[in-house]
Amino acid sequence: MSEPTDWIAWHRQYDEAGSSLSRRLAVVRSRLERILNERRVTTVLSLCAGDGRDLIPILAGREAAPMATLVEAHPDLAAAAALAASEAGLSDQVCVRVADAGVTASFSDVLPVDLLMLCGIFGNISETDIRVTISAVGAITAPDATVVWTRGCSDPDLRPAIRGWLAAAGFDDVGFEAEPDGFGVGVARRTPNAAAGDLPDRLFTFLR
Repeated sequence: MSEPTDWIAWHRQYDEAGSSLSRRLAVVRSRLERILNERRVTTVLSLCAGDGRDLIPILAGREAAPMATLVEAHPDLAAAAALAASEAGLSDQVCVRVADAGVTASFSDVLPVDLLMLCGIFGNISETDIRVTISAVGAITAPDATVVWTRGCSDPDLRPAIRGWLAAAGFDDVGFEAEPDGFGVGVARRTPNAAAGDLPDRLFTFLR
């Protein structure tokens, strides 16, 4: 059995200039900035939120920052996210929960949301769990909501399939940026055809 991932060390890659994770972070932040500038967003849910470095800097300084719930199982990363939110003056807007984001009871009380972040998830769970999660996105989001997701190109490259599964769930593919041998960042928007569906007890379990 392989050793469990050291997620603190993994997150340090964001600080390495030019790393794939730092480049992905820049793209995610850019997408979030655009969404918040162009769409009416009052509630945000970030699953497996890490230390919140993608979302919190974008919320900081906004005149009307949305209410955001960040769910992160690692207590040190969650504590870092809470500290970042406090230092950004967002303690009243950002709630950080130390919980398993794969369990829907961890966040079901804040649903539905206008913006759902599924970053750093799809590369760490099974294909079956990806499909379960996507099938539940309609139950998690409000009408006209936006979903931001990420997935690397690891074999098999499921990025085209993920875009197709979201489309089948009633979400328009409104943006996708990728490096052929690296990350992919996708944006999908809920359409009137999206079915709310049921919310299962569990969406996913990390494989590493």
